[in-house]
Amino acid sequence: MRPVRINRETFRDKVMGCWLGKNAGGTLGEPLEGKFGQKEMFHVDWYPSLPEGGIPNDDLELQLIWFQKLKEKGPGITSADLAESWMDCVSYNFDEYGLCKENMQKGLLPPVSGWHNNAFKDCMGSPIRSEIWACICPGAPERAAWYAFQDAIVDHGGGESVYGEIFNAVLESCAFVNSDKFELLKAALSAIPKSSRTFQCVKKSIDNYHAGMEYEANRNDLVEHFYHPVAQYSPLNLGFQTIGWLYGEDFGDAICKAVNCGWDTDCTAATLGAVLGIIGGASALPQKWIEPLGYEIATNMTTGGIRNLTAPTNIRELTTLVCQEAENVARYWNSGICFTDAEPMSRNMVLHVEKPDFLDSYEPNGIAYSLGGLKETVCYEEHAAILGDRSSKISLWLENPHPEEKEAEVSLELPEGFSCSRDGEILPENMSAEESIRLRIPAGEKVILRYEISADPEKIHETNLCWFRIRIKGEPVIPAVPVVLTGGRRWMVSELFEDRTLDDDCGICEEQIFLTAPEGWKEQWNPGNDLQVSGCFEKDKNRKSGIVYALHQIYSEEDRKVVLGVPNNGYMKLFLNGQMIHRTKEKVPLRANLGNGGALGDLSNYVVTELKKGWNQILIKMQSDGAESEPYMAHFTVGGMSDVCVKNHGMPVMGLIRSRFIWGW
Repeated sequence: MRPVRINRETFRDKVMGCWLGKNAGGTLGEPLEGKFGQKEMFHVDWYPSLPEGGIPNDDLELQLIWFQKLKEKGPGITSADLAESWMDCVSYNFDEYGLCKENMQKGLLPPVSGWHNNAFKDCMGSPIRSEIWACICPGAPERAAWYAFQDAIVDHGGGESVYGEIFNAVLESCAFVNSDKFELLKAALSAIPKSSRTFQCVKKSIDNYHAGMEYEANRNDLVEHFYHPVAQYSPLNLGFQTIGWLYGEDFGDAICKAVNCGWDTDCTAATLGAVLGIIGGASALPQKWIEPLGYEIATNMTTGGIRNLTAPTNIRELTTLVCQEAENVARYWNSGICFTDAEPMSRNMVLHVEKPDFLDSYEPNGIAYSLGGLKETVCYEEHAAILGDRSSKISLWLENPHPEEKEAEVSLELPEGFSCSRDGEILPENMSAEESIRLRIPAGEKVILRYEISADPEKIHETNLCWFRIRIKGEPVIPAVPVVLTGGRRWMVSELFEDRTLDDDCGICEEQIFLTAPEGWKEQWNPGNDLQVSGCFEKDKNRKSGIVYALHQIYSEEDRKVVLGVPNNGYMKLFLNGQMIHRTKEKVPLRANLGNGGALGDLSNYVVTELKKGWNQILIKMQSDGAESEPYMAHFTVGGMSDVCVKNHGMPVMGLIRSRFIWGW
């Protein structure tokens, strides 16, 4: 393949076009973004709102944070580096952002930080962050895909959104040297699994277009085949983004068509605006759309949504620095990209793209280390929690990349009150679970040790730390490998009160504080926010209508203002310390975040209240309509509040004990 030539002047124009187009699309779509998708289309042809300075958007400002981390750490930046920036610089906690930050605060690293207890791993938080990786990797799609992967797994491990960000980054990287939309779409699709919903939705939008389907019919066909009620569901939005491009007659028409498809309107138009800005450059963008916004990126710094931002917000200055960094990245990876002042930019270059090798070995439930010459991976089987009523399964993968066999000794150090068993095929019968095991790891091969960890319920904390101790014969001591287990949630769940509604008397005193376990109720441990009660509404293998109660007790180290939520797809009443504080306002689809902003959560099932220092009791009365509706699903969430930043609502809350009951304290 002929080398990729990047003419510096043309490249600068394209990078500037990327940011200007991104800003225009985001500003167009942001006022129309909702929490749930609607089947009716929009009909905009201009900015619905155009405040002075533009509209701040996480699509852009998160990428400024990633860029400053790239400058700090260098081109070898990894997901662990980006996780640092989440904690240092990001204050808002929308959806997957807050849930992944809660995992990180408890000690979970990527990709498990995005995989465990995350109802939004298939949403748009990461596909919107692709441009920075494309801009530092022009004409190098495999490298852009690698950076996008490192980014996406922090808050979307195991989700479709990882594929969405890779798709966008590859498309945009190739767009620097090719303007053919079908070649670009083909390259981007080649980088993600054909089995993914993202691939299938984008591919269907293209096939429908080639079959002669009209714009609105294509959009409606995607809604029918890939429907999801949450507006930020990424596969459908990637399809809408593609539709806007396929049917758009020019820049403005294309971003309007993407927005008018609905769902996550600012994200689809922002990414499409960036793509078109890369292809044509800033010089080709219509001033009608660009001039009103200017060259300054509006951010949430003043409202506290982001903090500690040092990257430039002026698009001209940002473009200069990004162009410089692209050359540093090319040199670091020896990618064969030739930056030049004299020769023209490569054009109409068809880049052969394949699904990256790292996706084949990608374990979203595993945290990888490279210590002492081995590659150690801690894998969680179902979740990353420790529960009081059953064991949690983990495994340790030991890979030997060396040409000679390694002899190792492995033991697992556990907290007080914890115990474990090990796979019988690996552990000799005369060894206890806590004793060391000796094993040989052949050259170039992998050995897997499987463990089941159990705990005394009264010894479970919010974060529980175990350690693998590994010694290799004849070599220096390896640092211990951490195993973080988050504390499970302990509940008592009632029987089904069949054919009752929220306002019916079920014979339960809903205002009492339970000092002993309610008679006849079953104890239930949940690994995360999902209450896992759908089976409670079944009887004789049939789904029934009626009421089920769930009881939870929380010990708080201090008085605190919180957002409590019971997002569900039916109805509920929420009682705190014997008083009803909220009930479902209207039936909505399940949208299980920590609660954020002035418009809380799903607008129906969240309330601002206070937890007192000491014990607090949660009682939830849940109503399902039975066979006439879908299975009842509900989560329970506790989000923090900030008096400084409205976007901070729904932040992770530490200092709570949620694995005990008053009667066992």
